[in-house]
Amino acid sequence: MNRVKVGFFSLSGRSTTGDDRPYLEWHQLDHMPEQYQLPGLVFGQRWASTPECRAARVAEVADWVSIDHVVSYLMGEPVDATLDDFLTLGQRLADMGRFSHRLPSVYTGGLLLLETHAAPGALVSPEVVPFRPNRGVQLVVEEPADQDREGWDAYLQRAHAEVMPELMSVPGVAGAWVFATSPAIRRRPNFKKGRYRMTLYYLDDEPAVVAGRLAEPLRRSWKDGGTRPLLAAPYESMMRWDWGRFGPGAP
Repeated sequence: MNRVKVGFFSLSGRSTTGDDRPYLEWHQLDHMPEQYQLPGLVFGQRWASTPECRAARVAEVADWVSIDHVVSYLMGEPVDATLDDFLTLGQRLADMGRFSHRLPSVYTGGLLLLETHAAPGALVSPEVVPFRPNRGVQLVVEEPADQDREGWDAYLQRAHAEVMPELMSVPGVAGAWVFATSPAIRRRPNFKKGRYRMTLYYLDDEPAVVAGRLAEPLRRSWKDGGTRPLLAAPYESMMRWDWGRFGPGAP
């Protein structure tokens, strides 16, 4: 049983000042830790784009081009109360003067967790993939290509049965979690409207390198139509992955 039911995504661009460091320090050391007082908050992590990551993007359109920062909060029961309390906490922190840093927002919203996958080499259950250390993620955002529900449903079935198993075999991919918008969650006025499918591929290798390996399989998956890719981009983790630093002979 997966205790995570919803993923809250905050996708944003670079700071208008040209310096993201004050925001990142505030978010990592102040804002994100505060969220763990919410009963349904399971896990939070953020990733950022680098010049190498940006050069390795497979797809990007319209406002999605500007997304250089990705935050994901994984939430469980009570889902509605946690989402509402999450928004309330943000306002309370702002009233205390502790929400002084912001980045240009492109997307904010909660999405229902649909399915989880683990690569054979990861040696863990699909339900725990996000809790493994990762070097970064590949974020893929899609929407229906048109109003043809049949075409979208056919794509989703093919993605589950054919595309995801193939992508799990790509070196450097540890697993993936798939989310989608839900009317019951999207009803909140703060959440961006639209119908989206978002997939986080968790990576064990350099994100820009793995993005190159994922490029062709992703492009093939989109050829038959049914879906419109809005963003397919790698982002680096802001958590350390450096085992040797603590081993024998480490400085």
